[in-house]
Amino acid sequence: MAPYYLEMKGIVKRFPGTIALDHVDLFLEKGKIMALIGENGAGKSTLMNVLMGNLVADEGTILLEGQEIKNKSPREALQRGIGMVPQELNLARELTVAENVFLGRYPRKHGIVDWERMERDAADIISSLNVTIDPKEKAGNLSAAYQQMVVIARTLNAGSDLIIFDEPTASLTIKEANHLLRVIRQLADGGKCIVLITHHLDEVKAISDSVTVLRDGCLVKTAETASMTVEEMISHMANQNVQRQVHIEREVSDETILEVEGLSRKGEFQDVSFSVRRGEIFGIAGLVGSGRTELISCIYGLTRRESGKVLFEGKELRARTPVDSIQLGIGLVPEERRRDGIFPLMSVQENIMLPSIDTVSQAGVVSYPKLRARAAKAIEKLRVKTSSAENAIKNLSGGNQQKAILARWVEKDLKLLFLDEPTRGIDVRAKGEIYDLIRGLADSGLTVVVVSSEMEEILAIADRIMVMFEGKAKGIVSGSDNLTSEALLKIALQ
Repeated sequence: MAPYYLEMKGIVKRFPGTIALDHVDLFLEKGKIMALIGENGAGKSTLMNVLMGNLVADEGTILLEGQEIKNKSPREALQRGIGMVPQELNLARELTVAENVFLGRYPRKHGIVDWERMERDAADIISSLNVTIDPKEKAGNLSAAYQQMVVIARTLNAGSDLIIFDEPTASLTIKEANHLLRVIRQLADGGKCIVLITHHLDEVKAISDSVTVLRDGCLVKTAETASMTVEEMISHMANQNVQRQVHIEREVSDETILEVEGLSRKGEFQDVSFSVRRGEIFGIAGLVGSGRTELISCIYGLTRRESGKVLFEGKELRARTPVDSIQLGIGLVPEERRRDGIFPLMSVQENIMLPSIDTVSQAGVVSYPKLRARAAKAIEKLRVKTSSAENAIKNLSGGNQQKAILARWVEKDLKLLFLDEPTRGIDVRAKGEIYDLIRGLADSGLTVVVVSSEMEEILAIADRIMVMFEGKAKGIVSGSDNLTSEALLKIALQ
């Protein structure tokens, strides 16, 4: 019997202008959790896409229980017992939970779908994950945590013995994340082979058995998790010691640019009031589900408020659509970067210039020389890593996609910018670069409102912090008060 369940040997993958994977080896055992870590662009997703059959390796071999395999598609991978729970959950939102669990493999009786059996079996599989979900409920009506459980149930139903989890806790509350981690540990203890991709190194320490570190497409370290500290993991990922972010005191104008008075929207937030000064970095902290995203979406014009008033530069803001806000000099970087923030098939330069396309157009015709020149300056200013500005933005790492979206609004010359979870799914060093960019933008006079569920992030970057819980503003504190994450949680729960 082969010593490893799966072996990837000497995997090489080249893209135009870059080597994404340079002779990478990976060895996986059943009953074990291997954490695959590295900075954005290190090659983690490329390696897993080769395994799943989304990409074909230029060199190297893959052995499953000692037999060489070549997955040409995710369907082939799934047939061989290799499944994936992606960061962007691929559910059919209008179908029921049971239909999603059995998608493409509905049980039949006398040639027709056996709905009763499908719902019963789906409920049993989901119950094995220690959750209760109505198999008749539409998948789109579920919370992010429950949707994740449905995807896991579908993967198990397909007979997967090797399951890849890509940033599984990114959209979850602390309680939901802890439950999911227990489920992942339970799956491994039951004999499954697990690959965990995450930027949360505390999760790596908590549940993984081994750690594999990639950097710039190369394997730099594989070791037992117990033998590595978090600091050592970061050092291997970045090839240098990365300093922990600390709060930096900033001088901020006394001029108020945004005033929110008694803003309410039923079922989302109620009676929220606060003001923001010009050039300030104003943080909105709180756990997932506290109403932070809904609040800024309403101010921006994505939804309608039911009561309350918003003043921008002393005048009532009546933005009915995001276009109205953009025309006034207000921008938004959304939480769901891949779903709501980028146009994946368009180039990096086109994504950057979209809101400012009128400045490089004449009579409705885009001047591509002007577009390229403007985008090139923005790419250089925000240090977006791409081999070409004409590359499709979907091929960039998460951190560089985020920088490109920031570059989009820098080009628009805004007055106020909302950032919703600006470093979600981004590695430690890229986070530091994003923080520096935000401070630089604020120092230049741009007002920035940052929404984040990462308390340490808010404490490091914000001049003042409003804490929200269950749709209510629970208090506003100064970022310079030497607060801790625990102190912010205490304010939320008081």
